[in-house]
Amino acid sequence: MNDKNLKVAGLTKELLADLDKMFPERTPEINMEMKEIYFRIGQRSVVRFLHQQKQEQENNIMEKS
Repeated sequence: MNDKNLKVAGLTKELLADLDKMFPERTPEINMEMKEIYFRIGQRSVVRFLHQQKQEQENNIMEKS
């Protein structure tokens, strides 16, 4: 998939803040199974991607102004 052509609608600071609370960046615990670690990494990866999309959208708006 080409991320440069992807536009995610409806990204707000409030939505991203809520996602950060639900899926925070955190170090895995020693007793976690690898399957759970990978699952949480995937969740956080999506949140990071959405943050990046929001930043790119804001940069594009500023460049067009």
